[in-house]
Amino acid sequence: MELNLTRLRRFLSVYRNESFSPAAEDLAMTHSALTKSIQALETEIGTALFERSTRQVVATEAGHRLAAKAQELLAFSDQVREETLSHHPHLRLIAGPAVIDGPLAPALVALQRSQPEARVTVETMPPDVATVRLLRREVHALFYHSMTVASLPSRGQLKVREIIDEPYVVALRSDHPAYRHGGSMDDLLQYRWAVPGFDRLYQSAMAPDREEAFRKAGFPHYRVLNTAACLSLAADGDAITLVPRSFALGEALASGLVTMPISHAPRYAVSAVTLTDAPRMIALDALIAALARE
Repeated sequence: MELNLTRLRRFLSVYRNESFSPAAEDLAMTHSALTKSIQALETEIGTALFERSTRQVVATEAGHRLAAKAQELLAFSDQVREETLSHHPHLRLIAGPAVIDGPLAPALVALQRSQPEARVTVETMPPDVATVRLLRREVHALFYHSMTVASLPSRGQLKVREIIDEPYVVALRSDHPAYRHGGSMDDLLQYRWAVPGFDRLYQSAMAPDREEAFRKAGFPHYRVLNTAACLSLAADGDAITLVPRSFALGEALASGLVTMPISHAPRYAVSAVTLTDAPRMIALDALIAALARE
């Protein structure tokens, strides 16, 4: 079944207006022409989309379902048209909060120098939702912690490249008791933690004994969407946060925090995820190479 996009746009106008007359006026077409267009769409799909009465037009269950999907389809259609007509590459990316706050910004600066015409849109969202969008080809690549990536669905359709692997360090106030006593990750679980982007898939990829220790400790006490907020909780409160070593050299010290290495801690490993059959994009290759150098 091939859906006519023009009819879908007309259907959405009727759906939003709950009436044919104002929808026809919005679309600059006659009431009868709009009615025939909706009837053709119903024939095309094979089910009624509206319950019609003399006073109002009410969507059927099928109409409600189509409205939700039609908006996504039309938005994607507009994206395809824009990218087809554009002379410049437009990278659409989804990344974890710690990637956006950490290595992505300097990598984008490097991309700007090597590919000055490239446009980039970066979003963050739960990784399983991001994977659905990648499989729908609504975005070009995902960047998440490698432990999260290991638990993504549909791995057979995904090309995974680990591009960053470095130690985490603890960032905390110099007067925090943990700084005086030090210790392993297990020792530090007794304190309050603030962590960016500690998602369900990351947690499920842990070894069972590790996951149990984190669960019993209530780790993390604060799970927020960016590293800057975690650093503020550490600087102005009693929280400890975990940051990549390269990030700690600048941002953590700028916040007035001290850092210390930690034994038995997970590593900051980031993977780039694309579709196995995706066409090559020079701008994306350049960005991934820049991330790998950061």
